[in-house]
Amino acid sequence: MKVLKPHWVSHNDLPIYSIDIHPDGTRFATGGQGEDSGRVVIWNMAPVADEAVEMDEKVPKMLCQLDNHLACVNCVRWSYSGKFLASGGDDKMVMVWVISKCPGGGTVFGSKGVVNVESWRCVSTLKRHDGDVLDIA
Repeated sequence: MKVLKPHWVSHNDLPIYSIDIHPDGTRFATGGQGEDSGRVVIWNMAPVADEAVEMDEKVPKMLCQLDNHLACVNCVRWSYSGKFLASGGDDKMVMVWVISKCPGGGTVFGSKGVVNVESWRCVSTLKRHDGDVLDIA
């Protein structure tokens, strides 16, 4: 299988270490390095699946950027139902995210104007791992 990464899937040219596709195929998440922290980005899958949609400037590509990890994010995984997204990283934490019922998004704190289309919130933080979190099952 050959996989091509769209040029717009980026963490501002910083490393991406993990990708996972939502069970319903409508979005995907990436995890890696951010400017000053770990970064999770939730992306719209439609522009990846359809070139005409990719060219449509009205269709958002990035849905949400989450810069809450204190260090690099090594792993992102959707739950089987797709309701939850878990992220784990070098900060020895696993964060569990759900989409917020609040409409619209907002500006990402400390992000120089990145605006979220969706709002996601952390509902659980699992701390005190002995080492970096490298994978989540």
